[in-house]
Amino acid sequence: MSANIKLEVIEGSMSKKEFQFQEHDTFVFGRAPDCHACLPNDDYVSRHHFLLEANPPDACIRDLGSLNGTYVNGKKIGARNKGEGPEQGAQRLQAEVDLSDGDRIKVGETTLVVRIHAPLTCGQCGAEITEPEKRSWRRGAGYLCWVCQAKRPEKAEVSPEPASARCGKCGKTVADEAGRGRQGDYICTACRGKAEQNPWLALEDLLAKARLKRNGEPQPVIEGYEMIRQLGVGGYGAVYLARRKKDGFLAAVKVMLAKVAVQEISRKKFLHEMEVLKLLRHVNIVALLECGAIGSAFYFVMEYCDAGDVTDLIARRGGRVPVAEATAIIVQALEGLAYAHAKGVVHRDLKPGNLLLVGDRVNRKVKLSDFGLAKSFDQAGFSGMTLTGQFAGTPLFMPREQVLNYKRVKPVSDVWSIAATLYFMVTGVPPRNAPKEVDPLAVVLGGDAVPIRERDRNIPKPLAAAIDHALAVDHKKRYQNATEFRDALAKALR
Repeated sequence: MSANIKLEVIEGSMSKKEFQFQEHDTFVFGRAPDCHACLPNDDYVSRHHFLLEANPPDACIRDLGSLNGTYVNGKKIGARNKGEGPEQGAQRLQAEVDLSDGDRIKVGETTLVVRIHAPLTCGQCGAEITEPEKRSWRRGAGYLCWVCQAKRPEKAEVSPEPASARCGKCGKTVADEAGRGRQGDYICTACRGKAEQNPWLALEDLLAKARLKRNGEPQPVIEGYEMIRQLGVGGYGAVYLARRKKDGFLAAVKVMLAKVAVQEISRKKFLHEMEVLKLLRHVNIVALLECGAIGSAFYFVMEYCDAGDVTDLIARRGGRVPVAEATAIIVQALEGLAYAHAKGVVHRDLKPGNLLLVGDRVNRKVKLSDFGLAKSFDQAGFSGMTLTGQFAGTPLFMPREQVLNYKRVKPVSDVWSIAATLYFMVTGVPPRNAPKEVDPLAVVLGGDAVPIRERDRNIPKPLAAAIDHALAVDHKKRYQNATEFRDALAKALR
């Protein structure tokens, strides 16, 4: 059995109910009907009380500005100050607490116990290690199941436990830091912090170490490229302009460093999903050419777009893009998005920075970038916690259901995000009111989109109606996919 997390309700009206998590997911507790655990009759429970993020075997809880606070092992976290309303309470980022097996969470009359199962797994195939296999582990390779041991005829060295996990870059012991029960390749927090602005350096170091152990195995594709300059950096990694050594071909290379230990079985599964994404071929989608991983560093060789992205364009236009130019860009983006939706692929991370541009204004092509990367990286667990303490940036372009139904995002969620991008392009502000001091999760869960003509009365009414419809809080009342939104925009622009 793979790592998993279970919440057991041991006190309260939901006593004996259980909630289980086997992959990266969220759990919202409160009085609102859309909560995963809804307690409408408990006066001590706020509308959206706390959010628990599960990334087995790790878990983190965040109070969402509740009136009475959340208690973890008897210690109070979060809560509004006396006399504050929900909006005022949300203006202070709330406390997050990492959870361990056996921790107790208490809200009002309800008590939940956290159960974390983190089995030892084979360092080669990922299978769970049995007790007899545990007693016959191989030094230097960590635990190996008997099947993988049989593939290594050398005599096993027996010892009470395997060597401590070490950082793949600096070599220091990281058993405690790498995560409770996590095994695999890992770069420590200190090394990752140094590499966050330039992860290519970490990748090169890992490649150099891998060359010493290659023994004639084929070299990774990435070794055939040389870095020219960095194009951008963000929460999920950095992008570089690179040149292929054999023919001078220019490409964009994205490097992402996992924030948790990476097992071989998880790495292979993720890269298999990327191979599927390589099959997406459309004029309005950035082509994924090659991908791979070395240790806990992942790289993606992509088509290079020479005119920057929509974030750059907004800056060049002084903070707002003219309506005609903005809608033309979004219509092109929707062509690519409609193609992907028809193939069953959801982007999940649409925003101005992921709309890339090629050519000049007269002959411009718009291409959607990072298709499926964020989603697959998150679901593989490599990103660590993305909605609690380590969240990278304000989720300006995230629909509400992406917090409430984290692992099953559908095309309708992409519709909200691409509409939010258009809204931002023509008004210069996001759809929701989101002051810097407000908890971003509180904004996503409780903030409706402001009708666009309240921002700018010059937006044509038919276009405004289409954008507002695409930004409906209830996903059932939106356009359900990119094709529907594209057609609505085309009709509004006639």
